[in-house]
Amino acid sequence: MIEIDEVSGIKVPYIRHQIWAEGYKAGRKESQMIKTVIRCQNDMVMVFDKREEQIPKYQGQYQDVKESILKDAPPDAVFSHTFDDDFELKVVPRDEW
Repeated sequence: MIEIDEVSGIKVPYIRHQIWAEGYKAGRKESQMIKTVIRCQNDMVMVFDKREEQIPKYQGQYQDVKESILKDAPPDAVFSHTFDDDFELKVVPRDEW
């Protein structure tokens, strides 16, 4: 569809729908899903997605982020902690995390 630009008087493609559609697609961009959750010795929590990218909104002190992580994490998410002096990750069940 073609329309005439009100300012220049030039024929231009009707792009309002295209701009709306691109904005809609951008809003539906795949959100980050929790894949790995690590509780550190100092009670800080780090959260990663399947691409091993951090998810900042779930990171912070354990007591501050625990509820939202447990609510939003899918069943296949891996929970772990590093409470030992050797800093080795220990995978734990969700209900023990």
